[in-house]
Amino acid sequence: MTEQQPTADTHDMTWVLDRVVQEKDVLHAVLFTTDGLVLAHSSGLHRDVADRTGAGSSSLFSLGRGLAEFAGAPEGTTPGKIIIALPDACVLVFGAGHNTVLAVSVGAEMTSPEVAVASAATIKAIKGLAPVLSARSRARTA
Repeated sequence: MTEQQPTADTHDMTWVLDRVVQEKDVLHAVLFTTDGLVLAHSSGLHRDVADRTGAGSSSLFSLGRGLAEFAGAPEGTTPGKIIIALPDACVLVFGAGHNTVLAVSVGAEMTSPEVAVASAATIKAIKGLAPVLSARSRARTA
């Protein structure tokens, strides 16, 4: 019998998100499926905020996929990163693994060094753990 690869839907990935949040000015992180189901969130974030973040960010990720053709990429291309710039803050939304997305909030302007460091730390975590950050496809119910 072969052992199944651990994935974010079977193992707690909070520790990964808590490490990302240790970077300067990183506020929160949420890992969720492409359809918005929260798999893990950083320790300092309330679950209800994580749920709303997962729902909203999965919609953005889907929108990014739909806009691929507009950007000259093949239709349905998965976005690598989506940036939402807010006054004195930004949200970074990354494709994490198969069927998963990772959102990170940073309390700094989009062009600040802190956002660049947060982005690099998140990408490093994703590249190092991509198979584990994946989620199995969920069965559809009738």
